[in-house]
Parts: sequence; structure tokens; C-alpha cells
Amino acid sequence: MRTRRHAVNGLLTLLIYGIFALFSLFLVVIGARVYRNIVAAGRENTQLRSSFSYVANKVRMSTRAAGSVRLEEQEGMEVLVLESGTEGYETRIYYYDGALREAYQASDRPLDPKLGEKLMELSEFRIEETDTGHLVLSAADEGGNRRSLHLYLEGKSL
Repeated sequence: MRTRRHAVNGLLTLLIYGIFALFSLFLVVIGARVYRNIVAAGRENTQLRSSFSYVANKVRMSTRAAGSVRLEEQEGMEVLVLESGTEGYETRIYYYDGALREAYQASDRPLDPKLGEKLMELSEFRIEETDTGHLVLSAADEGGNRRSLHLYLEGKSL
């Protein structure tokens, strides 16, 4: 009888440890999934914010002369052209092949979209101008999150 009671006690103890191990495993799996989702959301948010900040700061750094910031159609895409302080050179910012890109080159050279430096991978990026002197930047990340930024060009004309 005593051995039977010890066997039942041992079995109950083993069952309790097994349940504890099972719940611990579930907790680790759930925690890993939550962590992965948080990291992905943070990365996507950072991509959008970084792309907007980069373009906005480049526009603000451009010279204050009229026409130093303009939107042109080149190679079938909208290109934001920023005249640099060095005469004859300009910065071109555009969206090509799934990425926001930048090309710094002589203003008389045609744009080759493949040669631009890849800044940020996005699923969509658009630059539009309004009648009121605003640039509207619109972007979407791989997760489908969409954001836009209205950038007023004080003292500049497009």
C-alpha cells in the first residue's frame, strides 16, 4: 500500500512538473511572437519616418534661391531636383525599383535611375506639388502602412 501511495505521489509530482514545463514553453512561444511583431512594427515605422526626415532635411538644406527646389519628370518618374551650392551639380531624389534613391550629379547629365544610391526600401514613395507651395510626400512600407508629410517651401518656388 505504501509503495502504491509513493507511486501516485511521484506520478502527481511528475504531472505537475510536466504541466509547468508545458506552460513555460507556451509562454516562451507567445513572448517570441510578440517580440517579433514589436520589432517589425518599429522597423516599418522607422522606415517611413526616416525617409520623410531625409527628404525634408535635404530640401531645407538646399539654397534659398527661387527655383532651387523643383519637381521634374525624368525617365518616366517624378524626381525632386535640389540645386546644390556647387554650380552645375544637383541632387535628384526619386523612387525606383522598390527604394527611395538619391543621385548627386552634373545637372546636364541625364538621370540613370539604376545608378542612384539606395536610401530606403519602401513599397511606395510619391512626391507631389500643390498650388499652395507645398510638397506632399507619401510613402508606404512593406506592411501596407501609409503616411504622408506636407512640406511647405518657405521662400522657394517650384
